[in-house]
Amino acid sequence: MANVAFLGTGMMGSGMVEAMLRRGEAVAVWNRTESKARALEPLGAKVAASPADAVTAADRVHLMLPDDAVVDRILEQSLPRVRRDAVVIDHSTTSPRGTKARIERLQMSGVSFLHAPVFMSPQMTRDAVGLMMVSGPQPVYDKVSAVLQKMTGEVWYLGERGDLAAAYKLFGNSMLFVLTGGIADVFAMAKANGIEPADALTVFDKFPVGNFIKLRGEKMARRDFSATFELTMARKDTRLMLEAADGQPLTVLPGMAKRMDDAIASGHGKDDLGAIAAELLR
Repeated sequence: MANVAFLGTGMMGSGMVEAMLRRGEAVAVWNRTESKARALEPLGAKVAASPADAVTAADRVHLMLPDDAVVDRILEQSLPRVRRDAVVIDHSTTSPRGTKARIERLQMSGVSFLHAPVFMSPQMTRDAVGLMMVSGPQPVYDKVSAVLQKMTGEVWYLGERGDLAAAYKLFGNSMLFVLTGGIADVFAMAKANGIEPADALTVFDKFPVGNFIKLRGEKMARRDFSATFELTMARKDTRLMLEAADGQPLTVLPGMAKRMDDAIASGHGKDDLGAIAAELLR
């Protein structure tokens, strides 16, 4: 039975701990708000008084913390007590630059460290489904890959480049945020036109947009801006959307309009909509 330390038992961390306990692992937990750690005691978790106390006997140390600064602070507090043969696995969403520096710094100090952020909801962490991305040294990954597979539906090892998992996590979240903002803008237009939000969403039953990222994204990545949806026409449609919102607050569309105007001013009006990224992709 593995001895595990888990530092950070918010919604995501606590779900991971619950799944570990069901698999028969011995888990010591710590959280800044102690009550969140105590909630796991009835399930079999041992609550530690400090991060250092949690990691003392651990074969693996998992972290799920808010940001780079907290990760660095908790590592500083706990690493002196981490066993030399233990593996430290950080599931936090952190910056690519900070993560790369952290992996390199810890590797030089002899700490076995991986960055392993996830695309999972709290319930998915309990059910051990979803996607986990991993960056870090291959030998360290090989040592724990079987364990990581048990934590999620798919583990995607991105290699030894330390910042890749952090970057890919931000790529994915950015699209979630943009899509959420787009839905909010649809609701704004719907409200201005007397249409219920649920009714507005039915258009996407007939017009699925799920393939758009792959199809247009790959075209843009190839720097292929031959027009299938001319930018000037897309800008006209954006004007109609802004007018249809009739003063309702918008999230994505005003910024999109500005970016289109800049691209058109740079001479891309006859190019494809994807030319809004032309300057970025030069």
